[in-house]
Amino acid sequence: MKIDLSSFSIVVLAKTHNPSILNPDFLKVNGIVEQNFTPFDVLCTPPASHVFYKEALSVIAEFERLQFIDEDRVRIPYDSPIPYIAIKYIDVLPHVRYMASGINFVGHYVFPGKDIASFFISNTFIKNGPWSVINGQRPDVGIKFAYNVNDILCNITIETAETNPGTIGAERAEDEYGDVMMDDLPQLNPVVLVKANYHLAAKEAEIKRIKMFIAKWYTYFEEFHNFLEGVFPAD
Repeated sequence: MKIDLSSFSIVVLAKTHNPSILNPDFLKVNGIVEQNFTPFDVLCTPPASHVFYKEALSVIAEFERLQFIDEDRVRIPYDSPIPYIAIKYIDVLPHVRYMASGINFVGHYVFPGKDIASFFISNTFIKNGPWSVINGQRPDVGIKFAYNVNDILCNITIETAETNPGTIGAERAEDEYGDVMMDDLPQLNPVVLVKANYHLAAKEAEIKRIKMFIAKWYTYFEEFHNFLEGVFPAD
């Protein structure tokens, strides 16, 4: 089975971001976003700002959280510009009190039915017992794995979902807090949804460490991909 990766995002936490400075001109003049990118939805306010681009890329700023999101399924993850964009943003504003960063991947595997998808998860991870069937009904199962390796916290979740294959990338962001924004899904297909969050909690002003963490995003994706290959059968 092959994963359909729908979202690649990077989150940077700080004690005090300044959302009011985020706008297309700021990103363009400072060379943070490519000159030919076209913004189509822009909000600039003191508590929160965002810039959404037609190229399926967005930047969202709040007081404590900055998000860089890429939902171009052809481009992500290896050709995505968001690692560069996130690092460049930090370089332009080096005096912000950065505290942590997260790297997130969201994808799915298509199944012929929700019951089959749910059975796959339970059959793979859960031993049979009285909990397997209650009143003739199998449970809808979700699994979460948490690892802490070299001060990097990794959370991987596997769960059933029903989603429109054309809009699964509507999950604009997910960080360690599990915040997600979704569009309405008019036509639903059964999938197994997989998510990974890699989180670095740095000491205040450890900008270099945060940038190195972001720059190594590909090693975390490879770890996630290897994990999934061990779970989902090959075609």
